[in-house]
Amino acid sequence: MGTTLSTIARSTVARRTVGALGGAGLLASLLLAPVLAAPAAHADPPPSPGPLEEGDVIYQVLVDRFYDGDPTNNDQGDGEYDPTDLGFYHGGDWAGLSQKLEYIADLGVTAIWISPVSHQEPLSRDGNEASYHGYFTNEFATPNEHFGDATELQDLIDTAHGLGLKMILDVVPNHTADYLAGTSTTYSPTTYKPASPLDNSAYFHHDGDCLFDGSETQAQIESCDLGGLDDLDQSNATVSDYLTDTYKDWVGMGFDGIRVDAARSIPKSWLEDFEDEMGVPTFGEVFVGDVDYVSDYQDYEWGVLDFPYFFTARSAFAADTDMNALGDLFDQDYKYANPNRLETFLDNHDRARFLTWADDNYQRLRSALTFLLTSRGVPVIYYGTEQADDGNGNASEVPIANKDNRKDMSSFDENAPIYKHIQRLTTIKKAYPALQIGTQREMWSDTNVYAFSRRVDTTGAEAITVSSNSWDTQTRTIPLRAESSITIGATLTNLMNTGDTVTVASGGVTGKQITVAMGEHESKVYVTGTPVSTYTPVARNTTKIRVHYDPGYGHSISLRGDEYPFSWTAGRGARNVASDVWEFEVERIPDGETFEFKPLIDDATWSTGSNYTGTGGDVIDIYPTF
Repeated sequence: MGTTLSTIARSTVARRTVGALGGAGLLASLLLAPVLAAPAAHADPPPSPGPLEEGDVIYQVLVDRFYDGDPTNNDQGDGEYDPTDLGFYHGGDWAGLSQKLEYIADLGVTAIWISPVSHQEPLSRDGNEASYHGYFTNEFATPNEHFGDATELQDLIDTAHGLGLKMILDVVPNHTADYLAGTSTTYSPTTYKPASPLDNSAYFHHDGDCLFDGSETQAQIESCDLGGLDDLDQSNATVSDYLTDTYKDWVGMGFDGIRVDAARSIPKSWLEDFEDEMGVPTFGEVFVGDVDYVSDYQDYEWGVLDFPYFFTARSAFAADTDMNALGDLFDQDYKYANPNRLETFLDNHDRARFLTWADDNYQRLRSALTFLLTSRGVPVIYYGTEQADDGNGNASEVPIANKDNRKDMSSFDENAPIYKHIQRLTTIKKAYPALQIGTQREMWSDTNVYAFSRRVDTTGAEAITVSSNSWDTQTRTIPLRAESSITIGATLTNLMNTGDTVTVASGGVTGKQITVAMGEHESKVYVTGTPVSTYTPVARNTTKIRVHYDPGYGHSISLRGDEYPFSWTAGRGARNVASDVWEFEVERIPDGETFEFKPLIDDATWSTGSNYTGTGGDVIDIYPTF
């Protein structure tokens, strides 16, 4: 099983706990277990950049899928390692992540959220999935041997801190792996059970699997099994003390914040006590799209993952739905204790990749990311988004997207177009306090355009974001907020293209206004004064296919091909831009690379003749017959 944290890193934990919890917390941790000799990762470790806070940008990593720094820990001999199957271990580890920290730091994020660190049951009960994700816990106090040992984890933390990166621990206090079948109270076989001291079935609820169909009470949600995983009873003192003491040890290694898995399934009072004991900010996973439900959790934790934001923003930016829904979302911000502490995101490990919903349109992703990194909350970038991970084109999420959105990190290209876009966004976020802690207020809302201001009311510092989800140019004359200190005649510069400026004119309901022209799926961020640095967007490598054909009323044109985002098995719907013109654009195909494709009517009737040949970066006009 490996050596427990308490036997390999207790001295390191004690050293770290001084800063995290203070002298009283250190004394308490020392009383929990004897101090044993342990190798120190660094004699004089770099100081933590501080606890998770408003203005941070988080990078979420599935450790197993990021980078393999030590192949010797890949296969532990339990049938859990198969790099050809997305349901099994692939080899990523803490040593590999340490080797790639500069890549993450260069992106401009300020914190890293890593997979759960504890020892796992190798396989699910049915043997069809391995524990590479970290949510099949067997022994909470022992490092996952696939990721490395406590010394390697300490090296990761210290190296990250040395680069100015905070570290966020993913904790799983709701459940262990699935050892108890159904509502059973006995282990069968008797050896198939969690490690001591949680190897007592009396420490668990036995109510069967969660239905999540809207029929369950909150009490039932907190006692049912999540996907069959054995639900721990946090009201039991032994369970509560063990979880608290063990995670306090992990945090003491130098973690600066905590993400709580399945927080919805844990009593709120326990979540509150847990955060108090940990001494660092926590944010919980509350996998619900209803603000009324989610907001209550922020009364018990520093933050909460903003699923209502996710569902609303993804729909507006990836599927071009009504942008007024964003206004409806933000109108409810008063229900939260502090909306600037909500963890916002467009991608994560349980949802399909944004680009699978956006028809692989990079411009939609750019606009959404600009919105994400400038709107209220603490944005989370899921690993691979900066490299335009395609999620294998699988947009399915029933019940969760648990494979194709968890591909191996295949590129660390710091010149990739989305990487450069995020890098610019993190640069401006660091430079402008309004984008970190400013109060967000709506400026404009309609079907295709949404605009907001973020202002630090004590200083008057302000930034304005305007977003469009239209294919066509959208021009709006937008009143400045009554609170704004920006004066008539002031020049505002778009930080995402500093050659673009607007001038504040008199007029409108507040007496001052700006007129903004938005290009195809574009978001702009305006500020006064000299920008932090000049910036011209990276040139787009757009391949555009224009199909000249009228399929008739009620029919459509789609495209299939041999180069992603095209395939020969399912079509990509083209956009009707004229009575006899259908268009599809993509940036993924490299400039100059040839590919084959063919149009279909209703994705069913192929055009006659041979396949067409296209070249990446070109505008390709075809005139098919059917």
